[in-house]
Amino acid sequence: MIKPGNLDFLFRSDGGFIRLPVWGHIPLIDPLKKVLAHPAFLRLKGIRQLSFAHHVFPGATHTRFEHSIGVYHLMKLILQRLVTNPLSSSLQTETFYFDDRSCRLLLATSLLHDIGHYPHAHVIEKIPISSTGASTFDGHEMLAERWIRESYSGFGSLAEIIENDWQLEAREVVNMISGKERMDFAKIINGTLDPDKMDYLMRDAHHCNIPYGSIDIERLIESFVPDPDRQRFAITDKGVAPLESLMFAKYMMMRNVYWHHTARTFSAMLRRLVQDILDDGILEPQKCRELFYANADERVLYDLKEALPKQGFSGTELIDQILVRQPYKRAISLKLFEEDFFGKDLSQVLPKLFEFSKNPGLRKQKEMALCRMLNRDFGLALKGHEIIIDAPVHKHIFDYEDFCELRIYRTPKANRKSEKHAGGQFISFDHSGDSAFRSDFILEFERYTKKFRVV
Repeated sequence: MIKPGNLDFLFRSDGGFIRLPVWGHIPLIDPLKKVLAHPAFLRLKGIRQLSFAHHVFPGATHTRFEHSIGVYHLMKLILQRLVTNPLSSSLQTETFYFDDRSCRLLLATSLLHDIGHYPHAHVIEKIPISSTGASTFDGHEMLAERWIRESYSGFGSLAEIIENDWQLEAREVVNMISGKERMDFAKIINGTLDPDKMDYLMRDAHHCNIPYGSIDIERLIESFVPDPDRQRFAITDKGVAPLESLMFAKYMMMRNVYWHHTARTFSAMLRRLVQDILDDGILEPQKCRELFYANADERVLYDLKEALPKQGFSGTELIDQILVRQPYKRAISLKLFEEDFFGKDLSQVLPKLFEFSKNPGLRKQKEMALCRMLNRDFGLALKGHEIIIDAPVHKHIFDYEDFCELRIYRTPKANRKSEKHAGGQFISFDHSGDSAFRSDFILEFERYTKKFRVV
């Protein structure tokens, strides 16, 4: 028999609320208040959620701070549902359950999942910047420990708050964020049905003032049940329609916001700028890292410009164009799965195109070769940085593998009025026959979203 322990922290308020766009009033408990007031968490107010998207959507200046609170709030709603719903309680097992400790761990991890973020992290993290192919910048998940353990005068560290107020080990939270521990909860934190995705789709659509991110979140959460065999959430039949809206919202946001050509162009320009800085030895890798890690969006590019030579470095022109919003123009834009590529089947050249994202040295050589060709054929005086190749990475962007594992918990109609839905069984979402959204349909989303560009 699983003993859930004292779960009152999921339902109580210790006084006060925080008013958050999209979700409204969120009740505060003391452990949450202490994290929100800590300097390491407050720094997230300086980290924009959507990097360069505000150049296209002026309202998109929201930050990782409010997003993190939103993810915490949604995780809390999910856990409230799981511990009060008789069906969810009956499906928990000795190896996959939600007691007081696991609930506190999931809440703390949700709140701090982006604590390691820095300006433009998703643009430059984990991407090999230098021509050696080595990654200069750490992924934000790997930096979480730095900010959780760093101590501030008068505040201590987030690690102390985690241990004293959340009654958890800081190591547990750090390892959950980085994916090193509690893999039984990994797909709850990062998967098709994670609260991170639910919040950023709704929040980004709200601040960009576009109608594509609308999702019936309440209905979706009401359908959540544990799937112990897969160690993740499943849904009941009630969750099919809201899940469809979530997947379609991600597709529309990818096409219209996250992969907007202007935002993508600024990102490509920044990657080339940082690559040139490191290749030319303008800044040592450690100094370049710290300039980003300990900075805010509003300052980082200006501080970077101050560190560059005034003359004799092509990157100075690049950063000036970024700062005054002068993106490069599109010269070529190709869907990666077009049937015809200058008379060839594009599938034959896809490996070479994807190689540009993995090998920055090769990409830069091709960019400079294109500049030399234009100089020769048209009498131009390009310096080598005026053409940039924007090649997407060769990985799924729609949680394809995770979606393939998603299941529906289906109960015979005669038993649906009983509290525990006796006689129910898990059925693959792909083979349920309840939705046109199958895993192969998700692959079609990628076919129409990913593009290879030369700017």
